Amino acid sequence: MSEKIISTKYSDQTLGKYVDFLNAGTDSVSQIQAITGLKRDDIRKIDMSTIEKIVSAYSNGLRNDEKVFKQFIDIDGIKFGFHPDLKSMSFGEWLDLSEFSKNFPNQLPELMCILYRPVTAEINLQYKIEEYDSAIHLKYVPQMRKLNLANVNAALLFFSILRNDLVSNTPEYLEKELEKLKREISQLAEEVKH
Repeated sequence: MSEKIISTKYSDQTLGKYVDFLNAGTDSVSQIQAITGLKRDDIRKIDMSTIEKIVSAYSNGLRNDEKVFKQFIDIDGIKFGFHPDLKSMSFGEWLDLSEFSKNFPNQLPELMCILYRPVTAEINLQYKIEEYDSAIHLKYVPQMRKLNLANVNAALLFFSILRNDLVSNTPEYLEKELEKLKREISQLAEEVKH
């Protein structure tokens, strides 16, 4: 068997490799398969101490998490843009993001299909991405599995900040809307009396 160079640098890891590694659990053969892409029969020929070193080095590399935000990412000849306005997401986008978040990290590629979509127009610093349709955009899961893990972390950081913002502001917003509704109901009741 020939030698294979394996990078343990966080910035060299892909989302797909990361998800496959986590899904492997404690199964050493599946872990090595996720890290190296080797076939099971080839992995069985590797001595145990090497297996342990590879898994340990990869795991340690994952602890050095990095965040490198990229507004645009080219994968397989497709230019993907990060959602330009997270605060104006559609209900469908939020619903799917919420659903995919429940199966974290297994459905991270699907989640990234919502946050990164093909760019349809671009002028200077302004750009548009395809309107969200889960039936269309989930076909990009193979491309999202190729995303650099540092880029995924940065995108998730943006998303979590927005989510925290919304969670903290929603009660205040709802309270204001409730007060406004109460005033309108009182006004209507007064008008009905007269």
